[in-house]
Amino acid sequence: MLLDRIDNFDIFRPKMDASKEVLHGIATFTADISPVFPYVNAELGGWDYDQTNQVLLLKMSDGKWITLHPQKIAIRGARDMAEAKALLAWIQGQINDIYVRREAITPRHMSQAGLKVMEILKLLPMTNCKACGYAACMAYAAALREGEIRLEDCPPLWEEKFREKREKLQAYLESFGWRALDAD
Repeated sequence: MLLDRIDNFDIFRPKMDASKEVLHGIATFTADISPVFPYVNAELGGWDYDQTNQVLLLKMSDGKWITLHPQKIAIRGARDMAEAKALLAWIQGQINDIYVRREAITPRHMSQAGLKVMEILKLLPMTNCKACGYAACMAYAAALREGEIRLEDCPPLWEEKFREKREKLQAYLESFGWRALDAD
């Protein structure tokens, strides 16, 4: 087990706006968890991975973020103390599980943060049909970059005449390890 003990977990309201209805938390420990970062990045679809400074940012659904540092985990956007503790327990379990399975995982040193909205847009059908729920393909491209929507949510993209664009878009997204926030 890589991370067997959390030494301290401080939960607090954001300092810049204490009226916000969310909580942040910082957990500290003595173990160095940085060796597992490339594997966690591959398994959980890290949003941004800074290999030089050993920081991995995980974007969760509902505006939650988990940032991993070698001896610290920061949680942003928990609804309450119970959720903050549950998120910490979840990421601790993920770190330990992934560490055990790391030999079977291809590490990923890239991050989704490098995806470009304009590159995504170029590979969309450009119909502005609104079938995805967005007013324009540009808005869909931005949501896709953020992982807030799936490729399947663009019906025209699945038409045969757009197959080549779809395949190029899938390859582009995969090259950054992209995944939708609700993906398993």
